[in-house]
Amino acid sequence: MALAFRPFSRRNLLHLLPHPTPLSTSARPPDLRELLRIERILHNPTAAAAEHPQPQEHRGAAAATSLPHLLHHTAGLTAAESTSLLRRLPGTHTHRRLGRLLQELAGLRLPDQEIKAAIASDSDGLLSMDPGEPSRLLEFLAELRCRKAVKDQLLAHGALRAAVAARRRVELLHERGLTRRDALSVLAAEPRALLYSPEDVERKVEFLVNTMGFEVGWLIQYPEFLGVNLDNWIVPRHNVVEHLRSVGGLGDPIEMKHYVRLSRRKFYNMFVKPYPECERIFGGLVRERDEMLRRRHPTGLWKLFKPAKHERTHEDAKNMKLLVGSLR
Repeated sequence: MALAFRPFSRRNLLHLLPHPTPLSTSARPPDLRELLRIERILHNPTAAAAEHPQPQEHRGAAAATSLPHLLHHTAGLTAAESTSLLRRLPGTHTHRRLGRLLQELAGLRLPDQEIKAAIASDSDGLLSMDPGEPSRLLEFLAELRCRKAVKDQLLAHGALRAAVAARRRVELLHERGLTRRDALSVLAAEPRALLYSPEDVERKVEFLVNTMGFEVGWLIQYPEFLGVNLDNWIVPRHNVVEHLRSVGGLGDPIEMKHYVRLSRRKFYNMFVKPYPECERIFGGLVRERDEMLRRRHPTGLWKLFKPAKHERTHEDAKNMKLLVGSLR
């Protein structure tokens, strides 16, 4: 093709370019540098290849070769630690994503050794993130509103490890049917769920869906379900409700608020107290405990501490007036 265009000279190229019409006043004259560039490309095809950028595969290979340097600069890993870590990552696409992720972590200005501690604690959870996720999760944790004791316990091992833990639970709820946005809103409303292990959170979700028969979407309206203790709070109430349903003792349908938002006393007065057989199912003889509290002192002992009453006569009132008058 270069030989086919060789007979054309600069003068011929000028004729090939479009010329402005006589009525056009906004057209610009042809640029001589552009003409020279076209002629150089036509007579030297290798120059055109030099002007084009490198393919994506070569850029990925270059990024992959710089990963040990990024791991050493960002997390302080040695060459041997970086090599053993990179062996578990498949494909060049993962390497390109990991390079961008490490550059983002380096720009977050986290405390020393925090990134290395997060990699040592859960390397799969941290290195499987997409670029941009660590920044969003750290911002989510910074804006988290909860009790100081809960937040201190959550950030005890560093903000980055807390971000990895939050991402684990978001992905768990997403696999169960929630969107990632809804999962983040559930965790924001109930930060205590971040303190439970992923196994405990998964057990609660399974109990909610498979045993109680509710949909996972109820967690958006009642996120407290993930923050209470399953064995001490939810399971006894569910056992009482199932017993009453079997004997026909339920009038109105049971909702999530009865399991989560009713205090122990209110749930006892509503579902357990009218049915004495439910006291053992509920997990304790509440009625006998109340009677023991009332019988803490022997009957009639309070009368001994009551002051004696003396009748007031007319003479006593007269003597009191005389005493007060003498004091003046």
